[in-house]
Amino acid sequence: MDFELSEMQQMVVDSAERLVTAETGLDQWHARRKLTDGVDPKLWVKMAELGWMALVIPEDAGGLGCPMEDLALLMIELGRGLVTEPLISTSVLAAHVLDRALVSERRAHWLGRIATGEVRIALAHEEPHTNGTIGVSARRIEDGYMLDGQKAVAFDAPSAGYLLVTSELEGTSALFLVARESTGIATNSYALIDGSRAADLTFASAHVPSDGLIASGAAADRILNEALDRARVALIAQAVGAMEVALRITAGYAKERQQFGQPIGKFQAVQHMAADMFVAAYQARSALYAALRDIDGDASKRARSVAMAKVVAGMAGQTVSRNGVQIHGGYGVTDEYVISHYYRRLLVLEKQYGGIDLNAAKLALCEAEA
Repeated sequence: MDFELSEMQQMVVDSAERLVTAETGLDQWHARRKLTDGVDPKLWVKMAELGWMALVIPEDAGGLGCPMEDLALLMIELGRGLVTEPLISTSVLAAHVLDRALVSERRAHWLGRIATGEVRIALAHEEPHTNGTIGVSARRIEDGYMLDGQKAVAFDAPSAGYLLVTSELEGTSALFLVARESTGIATNSYALIDGSRAADLTFASAHVPSDGLIASGAAADRILNEALDRARVALIAQAVGAMEVALRITAGYAKERQQFGQPIGKFQAVQHMAADMFVAAYQARSALYAALRDIDGDASKRARSVAMAKVVAGMAGQTVSRNGVQIHGGYGVTDEYVISHYYRRLLVLEKQYGGIDLNAAKLALCEAEA
């Protein structure tokens, strides 16, 4: 891996640093909670104008065709500013699904709309139960399909115009593209602890036209797994950025906070906690590099590297955020202290698209099959 930034990568990093400096902070994070869908429309437009939605979309579909390494650099900077706009769900996950599942003019149409920020798409994949069954079933009708069932914790769904819905169809997997406002879809939206939004969805004879089925069978599973792994890598990159800022904030506090006539950073117990934070943050960055190395390679190797990185980053995020809060003391959990916002964001990043437990199980399966 080349650690020297290209001209394009430096432009991406510089633009992200400027936006994070100008558009994020306590005031902005507090204001975000008042947004019913969790998206600042002005910030979304700025992100689109900077070309971020188009970054990894292929050039033949109106994007910039950049590799995942470029996206990771952007995500690290957005993680530093705790930016929660649904860039990953739309421009990484959904864009990859539509790129692989659609063809010709229809593919260009949807990817072009994503690249300009015109449309937002969320994945409805998590199940409301743990018995291993798919929560939504589809049946064919004369002019399309009917969907019935439920999905839980659909990240970014409250701001999405469309949903990618995983379903069972005639005994096999199916992937549908559905307008969220379609008749028969009920949305129960709620705020997550970091100010982002999710929703539980109920489908009651929701009608989907024939072209709403975009993939089925093994192809649907393969495309979705590819897209989820790319989204997970983007989330890991955001977590790396958030951890490194949390480390810096905590180190600064430990140097300034006086106790018993000296900075608390001179106490050995605090030094040990800070050292654990430093090691954990850079372990997460190393795991991110390994996942980026394998993201476009063999499916089994990709799955193993991404699962490993999600586990390492999730555990690192817990170490960094919890130690950061503890070093701050009781103040660390209050809304007026910046460290509390990094703690909340890292909790959500760990859970999104599969947490430590799920990815540890995947990793064990990969090792058993090796």
